[in-house]
Amino acid sequence: MTAIDYEIGYVPKDLRITFQATGLTDKALTVKVTDLNLDRVVFTPKSASALLLKPAADALAPLAPPIVKKKVIGMSSDVPLDKPIGTEITISGQTVSVRLGTPELGSHDGMLMVSGTAVVS
Repeated sequence: MTAIDYEIGYVPKDLRITFQATGLTDKALTVKVTDLNLDRVVFTPKSASALLLKPAADALAPLAPPIVKKKVIGMSSDVPLDKPIGTEITISGQTVSVRLGTPELGSHDGMLMVSGTAVVS
């Protein structure tokens, strides 16, 4: 049996996914997909049997971008943080840990802001 194999291309070639930060804890940043710049999907046959089905693949190609966008836009995910937000400072041989407690997201002039209480130990 011959493989029906296609190479899948995207227009534009450099896809961009836009995220919005929607939440923050000391362990994860929650993001939501707000946009995907996928305009077209192109199926290029890689085998003779795939070439026979090219008309069907070409008919399906315009349907793919809206389906993918509908599935992806609005998805949320947690991006784990390796360690709590903060730093350690050594002063006269003593290590002082400063971390962000109860972090909150905000914005100011289009910039992402993280605020919260400082926990010093």
